[in-house]
Amino acid sequence: MGSSASTRNFGMRRFTNLVRDASKRAPAAVALQLGSGVEIDIADTERVRGADNADGVGITGTLDVRQVVCGIVWYEHDAQTTEGRAAGSLNVDLDTAPAGRMVQILHGKGAKVWLKNTAANTAEAGLNFTPVRAAVTMVNGLGSAGVAVGDMLGWHSANSEWTVTTDASEGMLVVTKFDDTLETLDAEFLV
Repeated sequence: MGSSASTRNFGMRRFTNLVRDASKRAPAAVALQLGSGVEIDIADTERVRGADNADGVGITGTLDVRQVVCGIVWYEHDAQTTEGRAAGSLNVDLDTAPAGRMVQILHGKGAKVWLKNTAANTAEAGLNFTPVRAAVTMVNGLGSAGVAVGDMLGWHSANSEWTVTTDASEGMLVVTKFDDTLETLDAEFLV
């Protein structure tokens, strides 16, 4: 999976049956958090968008995840990111897919991912990046006994996080393991 197979909030555990689908463009004006739920944009089929709650496959959406190309967004940070400049010369957030860049949709029944909620933190200052990182909630309820093994997760675009759902038409992942203390979980793709 390119130069990196994980970020601080998302990574792959098992590649069995993994499909890297649809080299499409990210939204023109919005960076997507790697590991977030996405679908092909209905209004512009050359782009992806966050799995939509209104007319898409997100929580309360009108489409079925079992019938639409959807999954988790992935972007390979490499020469495309640095645009030919030396590594470290740009302010690059390796946890997101830059707006307008080519991304892929990861899915495939049985492939396994991990997701992690992270608190705001400060890292050692780098060449050209701000060392303060904002908190990221990837899974609603993780860390507060709100997630259990066997729960289905769907993407809630209004909150930009994975959320427990009982509706099979919304469930992209199923939880196989979790740790509330570390705020991390493993999940398998259902689609």
